[in-house]
Amino acid sequence: MARILMEASSDSAEILFGDTITALHQDAHGVDVTFEKAAPRRFDLVVGADGLHSTTRRLAFGPEERFVEHMGLYVATLPLNAPADSPTDVVIHNAPGRMASIHPVHGQALAALIFRHPGIPDFRPRDLDQHKEALADTYRDDGWRVPELLDRARATDDLWFDSVSRVRIDRWSDGRITLLGDAASSVSLFGDGSTLAMAGARTLADELAATPTDHRSALARYEARHRTLVDPRQNNVASAAALMVPATSAGIALRNTASRLWPLAAAGTRLRRAMAPRKPPLGAAR
Repeated sequence: MARILMEASSDSAEILFGDTITALHQDAHGVDVTFEKAAPRRFDLVVGADGLHSTTRRLAFGPEERFVEHMGLYVATLPLNAPADSPTDVVIHNAPGRMASIHPVHGQALAALIFRHPGIPDFRPRDLDQHKEALADTYRDDGWRVPELLDRARATDDLWFDSVSRVRIDRWSDGRITLLGDAASSVSLFGDGSTLAMAGARTLADELAATPTDHRSALARYEARHRTLVDPRQNNVASAAALMVPATSAGIALRNTASRLWPLAAAGTRLRRAMAPRKPPLGAAR
């Protein structure tokens, strides 16, 4: 997706890598932006699409802890640099409060480790050593292929690790600054984050194009429309977590039993529909 977006925007967007915003100052006509490395610039609008730990949100709206709610889980992913055993199958190992899985991504194997934790003290999203230590402490007694995955995690620099969190903020816009994607409304891991971000970007673009001289109305319409997609998904984290990472051995057994029955239940529903008497079209003679 990143490659597609880069190729689509390369002729119309200036892209700066390896930099970050350090200050935002807006007035009625624009926003002055200070960067860590690049020279200061002035923009008509600033859109913060910089993720769960958004710098734009922090600078414009306040500290992260006001808006980010830890949902009791952490997740780590790492490529295994090997072909996937199957192009479609996902293999999952569960222990109470912990899950390890291997699944295919474009033919290559990717590992994911998800575990329950009330909150890592002084969690730092970019501290790779802290993340590796947390994984080692959490999974040290697990079997299956977990020891191998921990060895790979210790050796790699390509480890993604973060909390499963929900972002809730009363308003996404302040003057000429607005938020998009996870920065505005993260539902993390179980909430179609990338899909919602793309849908939100399209809605934002449509509304700005509809009233290009009235950004306030455009941003208000964008938020009103996109919240109808985001809000229902923000309430599904607990149920999804219960299915993927049951907290107890009994919960794992119950989930496994239910998963074996789901295909039978679905087949039964299809059979009942097929055997049900067909209703005549409206207005047809009986």
